Amino acid sequence: METYTLEKWIWTEADFDSMGWHDASIYAMRMDGSLCFDIDYIFKWNQPEVEYFSFTFFVAPCTLCFNEVRDLSFELSQPLYDNRMEIDDIELEIKDNMQHYTIITQQGHLSFTASGYTQTVRMYPSFQLGQTIAFDERGGSSFETTTDNKLSPDVQERVNERRAKEYEHYTWAKERHVLKGEIEALQRKRDANEIPLKDFLKDKNYLKDKLAYYNIILRGTGYQAD
Repeated sequence: METYTLEKWIWTEADFDSMGWHDASIYAMRMDGSLCFDIDYIFKWNQPEVEYFSFTFFVAPCTLCFNEVRDLSFELSQPLYDNRMEIDDIELEIKDNMQHYTIITQQGHLSFTASGYTQTVRMYPSFQLGQTIAFDERGGSSFETTTDNKLSPDVQERVNERRAKEYEHYTWAKERHVLKGEIEALQRKRDANEIPLKDFLKDKNYLKDKLAYYNIILRGTGYQAD
């Protein structure tokens, strides 16, 4: 499994050029002079372990607060069935010694000026199979600005058990993906007359039986066959 080393717990506008919020999820917003967001921030995209399989990620719950916000305008449209927004990008323009920010989301945009921002990493980035962290694993929704938070032992145990099962499913799905590639490669060999029909049928039936097995054990998971 991949590992990640966190550079620091608190990030500011001085780090803007080295940060990226693409696909970060927003769970809540608060306006009280500052404009704060509860987000899942993706620190690293991990290349697929096998070709054309899914990416994995290192993600952490963070509190992103823009300071001394002025001239706020926004246009957002949030579906009733979705309780979060997703950031596409955050743009910064320095004009007349002012920082002008535009937060572009899949649901619309927000524009404002601010004196800067602080992004506090509330928990150490964890390895995730998707781009978000489960609600209990991230400690719920929060605007806290404390770092290195930990889950209670009972919640951590439950999270560990669930994640172990999810990783098991991921491993099975990865092995199934490899099998599909082997079947396609075998078919190409047969099409090119590089393998006798008898051997082709024997190998193909073996691989298809294994593929059927993985389809069965992955039923009811996030990797269920179409």
